[in-house]
Amino acid sequence: MKLHSKLKVSTFLIATTLSSISYGAGFAIIEQSVTGLGRAFAGSAAVAEDASTIFFNPAGLTYLSHSEFASGLNFISPQSDFSDGGSTFPGGTITGNGDNGGKLGIVPNLYYAHRINDRIVAGIGVNAPFGLVTEYDDNWVGRYHAIKSELLTVNINPSFAFQTTEKLSLGFGINLQYAELELTQAVDFGAVCAAASVAACAVPQSFDGKANIPADDWSWGYNLGLIYQASNATRIAVAYRSKISHHFRGKGTFDIPDNNAVQAVASATGFVNGSVDGHVALPESASFALHHQINDKWAIMGDASWTRWSRFQELTINSVDSVRLNSSKEEKWANNMRYGIGLTYIHSDSWTFRSGIAYDETPVSDQYRTPRIPDEDRKWLAIGASYKYSDNILLDAGYTHIFVSDPSLDDTNDNGYTLKGDYNASVDILGVQMRWIFL
Repeated sequence: MKLHSKLKVSTFLIATTLSSISYGAGFAIIEQSVTGLGRAFAGSAAVAEDASTIFFNPAGLTYLSHSEFASGLNFISPQSDFSDGGSTFPGGTITGNGDNGGKLGIVPNLYYAHRINDRIVAGIGVNAPFGLVTEYDDNWVGRYHAIKSELLTVNINPSFAFQTTEKLSLGFGINLQYAELELTQAVDFGAVCAAASVAACAVPQSFDGKANIPADDWSWGYNLGLIYQASNATRIAVAYRSKISHHFRGKGTFDIPDNNAVQAVASATGFVNGSVDGHVALPESASFALHHQINDKWAIMGDASWTRWSRFQELTINSVDSVRLNSSKEEKWANNMRYGIGLTYIHSDSWTFRSGIAYDETPVSDQYRTPRIPDEDRKWLAIGASYKYSDNILLDAGYTHIFVSDPSLDDTNDNGYTLKGDYNASVDILGVQMRWIFL
């Protein structure tokens, strides 16, 4: 049996919160507005329907007639069932089952907009613009590549908007962002024993332990936007969100099986706990959007949005305390585009209905796809409604189904363990929101 003389712990750092098939391409979370969810977020930089415009385009605050508070919850249910297609390690076949790494996620957001005068509006938003959770069973076939990948981001976004002329509005915001991650994967200490020629525990896949990496960071960025009222019926919008660079710091630990021989070999071969750090730049994005009021009942909107995922070319983790925690992995992500078109129908003073479709390109190529983010192209189909409960209170709901092109996986880690197979993937999202208007 041929085994590597040195077994590395191949770790993978990601900057995100909430599920293996994430809700926007890559690990972006676009679910920042329940009214937007009902349109598949088409034209969100130009719609300016409620205070959630703080996230999509702060210039839209000038279109709100009154101060308002909006609070929403998005319930996100991803499916990413993995079917093994012949996963191997040097000398044999990896044991274990396929698994569904997708877990139910709840993405909250809240916004407050305050009209200062006829031309100036201030606001603040709290949301999670990036996020991912993948969590597989401890004995799944890809456990030596990944078990759990989780990162929570909390973004605090104070904003200001100015109506500079009758036709032009400008907005800007500061983003103070906290990011916390946790990464785990299995370590085959049986293979470590075999590599060290210790017969007492040299049975690959029989003495699995675990590597754990928690880390966190605070950082900041900004967002800008403008809206130009080209005519009474049509407005044009451009919005931009900056990159946010995180320098994650934490402590990596190993869970080693309760076996004297395994523990002795692990200690002798450098499997010790230690500090870790890594850099990730969460990418900038830009959106061009249109909103056209067809008549007093119908409006149509659309957008094209770009994200600079090419910043995610390589992920390196460093540890000055433990060589087993050092790793570097090529990602080679590409920039991506998202396109959407939506409709709004005002049925009555009480009811408004929405629908939309969108196409979201993946930044991930087949060659570099991993089980932590098994991303692929996706198509969105959405519906939504708002009910005016009273002069002050509006209730919103939206539902989206995301058709994900089934990802395939053929990934070999630093130790020669190959995970090969296919995912059957989709996402369902249900959002609810309450808006309080201060008349």
